[in-house]
Amino acid sequence: MAEVSADDISLVNNITGPYLVLGTTTVLDSPPGGNGNGKFDPGETGSLVVALRNVGTQTAGDVNALLRSGDTRFVLTDSTANYGSIPACSTRANETNPFVAAVDPSIPKETRVPLTLFITGTDYCDTIDFTILIGELTQTDPIPDNAEPPRYWAYDDVDTLYSEHPNFSWMEINTVGTQLSLYDDQTVQIDLPFTWQFYDSSFNQISICSNGWVSPGYTTQTNMGNTVLPNNSMPSLIALNWDDLYPPAGNSVWYYHDAANHRFIVEWDSVHYYSPRDKWEKFQIIIYDQTISTPTGDNLIIVQYLTANHYASSTIGIQDPTKTIAILCLFNNNYHRAFAPLSPCRAIKYTTVAPTAIAEEKPRSILQASLRAFPNPTTGAVRLSAGIQTNTRLNIYDAAGRLIRTLEGKGSWLWDGKDHNGIWVAPGVYFCRFNSEMSETKLVLLK
Repeated sequence: MAEVSADDISLVNNITGPYLVLGTTTVLDSPPGGNGNGKFDPGETGSLVVALRNVGTQTAGDVNALLRSGDTRFVLTDSTANYGSIPACSTRANETNPFVAAVDPSIPKETRVPLTLFITGTDYCDTIDFTILIGELTQTDPIPDNAEPPRYWAYDDVDTLYSEHPNFSWMEINTVGTQLSLYDDQTVQIDLPFTWQFYDSSFNQISICSNGWVSPGYTTQTNMGNTVLPNNSMPSLIALNWDDLYPPAGNSVWYYHDAANHRFIVEWDSVHYYSPRDKWEKFQIIIYDQTISTPTGDNLIIVQYLTANHYASSTIGIQDPTKTIAILCLFNNNYHRAFAPLSPCRAIKYTTVAPTAIAEEKPRSILQASLRAFPNPTTGAVRLSAGIQTNTRLNIYDAAGRLIRTLEGKGSWLWDGKDHNGIWVAPGVYFCRFNSEMSETKLVLLK
């Protein structure tokens, strides 16, 4: 926050005497009242330190301040502070007697609360208006849509403090599904085996575009020129990797009804970009039927990214049927502040479950916490290491849970990408774990 605005400087140049302006603001939210992240979050109590800077020509004597909130959900339980005297060209803060506030749990994240500071001193009186942001989103928070209140939220796999965060679990369908031989800029329509409810609208079809997006219902649009969301020229959509893609280069697009697991899957299998043509991605969308319930009856949606080779000119997010409500996770390499940069094995869950329940973090074993793999992803051999001083077996499993290789070592293991018969394994996701350790570490083997 700027300490002196252009208007302040103009005013100071025309007056003599003291003149106080807002300096920095600091939030103290240590436990047990807060989480210690230096910000006010819904449901927290904490202290607010406000600095005042005297940019005038004379001392401001016996400065006192009264803070008032413009939002009833931000309650000031101690609203007064004494700053003493503030000499010219000096700054004072109320560290010894900070303002104290309680934040209502119902206040939405990213709410700006208006505050007014009433200042009095020796022959001095003024007010300062400013705002404070409640619940500033970070990369470990879900992203809300722009509805009031939010309808959908996007959780990614790094949002581990929330019970709704997804776990990456790739389902390969290029051996069991149906291949769509899509050419450049083509959209096809497929009948769904169940009804897809999306923002209170129901659909029995899905439109699949070669350019990395799907739309609930019927559309013939093929737009390859990605934009920000919302976009009133596009249908309702889920943009997995909306960009100019070229399915003839790669293994095209597939779909599969996984009835046993109540879901419909569409996969772009190693599909290349139109430009640069040598870059390609492998990603999929999973739409669950109504047996996987949400509070609104909307179907649960999972998007997964097996690779992260480019994504420099992509749009990732969702848009509702009215074309006015959206979540924009990524546009042209500009990430939403609550969206983690894409990397292999990233997963996003789009759901109407609000982020109210905080999941307790499960303790990680010493073995899992210390296990490292490099390079990961890999096109061949990978070195695994851990701080273990005794000879230990490390097992490698494929995505179906089959044991394909057992390695032995003392703190370091080298997997050459082959199974126990010495045959190269197929590209995909593999898991490694110690004999006595049930927690898994993912490895990604690229083609």
